[in-house]
Amino acid sequence: MTAFWIVIAALLVLVSLALVVPLWRGEGKQSISRSALNKQLYRQRLLEIGEEREQGILAEEPDSLIELQRSLLDDIPDVEQTARGGKSLIWIPGVLVLVVVSLGLYYQLGSWREVQRWQDANSRLGELSNRILVEQDAQVTEQDLMDFMLALRTRLKDEPNDYRGWLLLGRLSLDGNDPEMAREALERAYALAPQKAMVAVPYAQALMMTGGEAQADELLRSAIALDPANIEARSVYAFMALQKEDFKTALLRWREMLPLMEKGSTRYTMVERSIDYAEQQLKQRGMAAPSVPAVQSEQAQTQAPVQVQAGEFPLHVTLAPGIQLPEDAHLFVFAVIPNGPPMPIAVKRIAGPQFPLTLSLGDGDAMMEGSKLATYPQLQFKARLSRGGNVMNKEGAFEGVSAPIPTDAIPSAPIDIRIDHAL
Repeated sequence: MTAFWIVIAALLVLVSLALVVPLWRGEGKQSISRSALNKQLYRQRLLEIGEEREQGILAEEPDSLIELQRSLLDDIPDVEQTARGGKSLIWIPGVLVLVVVSLGLYYQLGSWREVQRWQDANSRLGELSNRILVEQDAQVTEQDLMDFMLALRTRLKDEPNDYRGWLLLGRLSLDGNDPEMAREALERAYALAPQKAMVAVPYAQALMMTGGEAQADELLRSAIALDPANIEARSVYAFMALQKEDFKTALLRWREMLPLMEKGSTRYTMVERSIDYAEQQLKQRGMAAPSVPAVQSEQAQTQAPVQVQAGEFPLHVTLAPGIQLPEDAHLFVFAVIPNGPPMPIAVKRIAGPQFPLTLSLGDGDAMMEGSKLATYPQLQFKARLSRGGNVMNKEGAFEGVSAPIPTDAIPSAPIDIRIDHAL
């Protein structure tokens, strides 16, 4: 704010000079013009006295000349004194009125409150980030979220290639019902992300809300083809058909989701209700529901093989006997430094996981932009089952840890992680 008020003061000084300088120049010209007029009158009167002398009209020429000179001398001090007095006093009340009126109008009509809020939000970015993203503080208000988004947009202006920042801004804009901002942010994130699949689902949601259904359909189909067990993509894909009142397509897509989900979970129950709703809508319209394809249970739960790329580590996650999936289960797989700080190097989240599960974790999942997993001599991989998508919630959560893995050569076989103990 200091720089802002310095600029305001400089502008007031410039405007004041624009007011004062013409006053000084005008008064100076006025004084000069009056002196010149007096001289002109004096010369003209001298000529007239000469003519009167030649015509014999003027009797006492010396007395007339003396009287003329006295009148000129009497007038000159008054003019100079008036000019000096005007220059020293007139501009002061004018400048005072200018300053008072300008500041008063800005106080009433200006955006100084918004500027102050913007500066305050920037100074609180670290605090708000910790409360909203890490602690998930329940006391966070809507104003806190708006301030966090404002500060995040300011940081992204300085770091425009941070795709994780754009992704976060897009998700927050979706939650805040600002689809236009969400679309712009997620479009930037999608263009910058090394792995498009992690941005495809929220980007498709933003496109659906802003009239880009065709592009959203293409994104979701690509995401599902790449990861058939992507519940989030399948859920949005089914909702897209529901929005168009294409109940047959929505019904088929929901039915395809059921074998990939844990029976009895909250999401499983929601999908069952959605199926019932679609069937009722078809029945009311006199349309027959599509038949359920005969697919073996084992085939339905078989996942497509994971394609491991450079910089990625293949992982195989299993559940120990007796471990039950928590309600609304989410799986967090992350890499840490063995015997090092608990801060993860890379992380991936999977909603509604089905076990056994094979996946990969690589440079594209790194917590820091441009970080490479191979720069660390050893890594240890952890898998944590948590309730409700909150990795910090340890109630009813379970975890498994792999053995330390050297990073100089990525193993060809998946790294085993067995979730076997409660937190």
